[in-house]
Amino acid sequence: MNYHDVAPCRMESSYYYRYIIVGIAFLVMMIAWGANYSFGVFFTPLLDEFKWTRAMTSGAFSLGIFLEGFGGMFMGRICDRFGPRLVVSICGIMLGMGYMLMSQVSFIWHLYLFYGVVTGIGLSGTYVPIISTISKWFNRRRGLMTGIVSSGMGAGTLLMAPFASWLIAIRGWRFSYMIVGLAALIIIMVSARFLRMPEGVATRMPAIQPGKTLLIQNPPPGGVAEIFKNISFWLVCIVFIFWGMVTFAVLVHIIPFAIDTGFSRTDAINILTIFGASVFFAKIITGIAADRLGSKPVFAMGIGVFTIGLIMILTLNELWVFYLFAVFFAFGYGSGSVIMPNIVAEMFGLRLHGVLLGIVNFCACIGCATGPVAAGWLFDINGNYYAAFITITLLGVMSFIMVLFIKTRRKNNLI
Repeated sequence: MNYHDVAPCRMESSYYYRYIIVGIAFLVMMIAWGANYSFGVFFTPLLDEFKWTRAMTSGAFSLGIFLEGFGGMFMGRICDRFGPRLVVSICGIMLGMGYMLMSQVSFIWHLYLFYGVVTGIGLSGTYVPIISTISKWFNRRRGLMTGIVSSGMGAGTLLMAPFASWLIAIRGWRFSYMIVGLAALIIIMVSARFLRMPEGVATRMPAIQPGKTLLIQNPPPGGVAEIFKNISFWLVCIVFIFWGMVTFAVLVHIIPFAIDTGFSRTDAINILTIFGASVFFAKIITGIAADRLGSKPVFAMGIGVFTIGLIMILTLNELWVFYLFAVFFAFGYGSGSVIMPNIVAEMFGLRLHGVLLGIVNFCACIGCATGPVAAGWLFDINGNYYAAFITITLLGVMSFIMVLFIKTRRKNNLI
């Protein structure tokens, strides 16, 4: 056997296999996060049946997001050492079982255990390990490929929200959760079999070209401990806390807010459907823009557009305004979820990418967990959502300003 012929074949096979990885990752994101982001569709049926407060009900969603972020720190480290297949398989089982158990909810602690704990831990293996794996398969076009994979969340919301709403209308929310859980279990378990890390790519970096992204092959001496001394790292963490509070408060409460404003349930669900369709394209566009312009300016523009949309729905109670807001919201949410892994890579390279992405993602999840509960609490106090959405808007403005002070190592930053 001529061994000189084997290596090129293997390299060529890996080159094309990475696009299979992108497709598989997209599918996992679509089913896992599409179901999670459709919680707003189940929100009103749960309130109608159990008469829980909005803060209590949204608290289960918040707990799940918090545990997703907390678990993501460990899942990222495990993925760095053992690869994504094991992590995604185990978490896929938990995610599917959690959604199926939701069909048996009778008490509030059931909701917190099944949705908050079980699905939360399950979700922890379907973001950080997936995105970190994509980052290691691609040096060039990392932003684009991250955007394509992350757009699976939007595609999942686009499909799951109306599908779940239809199932709820004809068979009830319990049957709907059973079907969602079964689909998640089967699809994620099968998909995980095709996931793997590229050989020798985790720490390999391409030569720097003029005008391209400047990446550090290895973190600074001292590893994570040294990175913790970097002010920009903590600024990124704080920005993503605010980003999480803003986006997930809207994601959970936009449907009941629209209904309370006077729109029909169908019109309100259409807002989430438009968001799902828009975020699919927003993440791809954001990824392309990040590759060309850098993470920082794209993130700033996304937050700015989203904040403008918030001001619009607070001042104009027209259905078309809410639909337009859904598009703006998609770009604000999409920019953050795509930029997160990219900005970590731009600042600190890839060797500890899973660990660092897990930490930043956990910070985002702190915001994702507190935002919906805080918005629900403000509603319970005031009897309407205006105080909550004014607070969300102010956090959006603060996030935009803070992004401007983040320092990355990209040579051609525009901001």
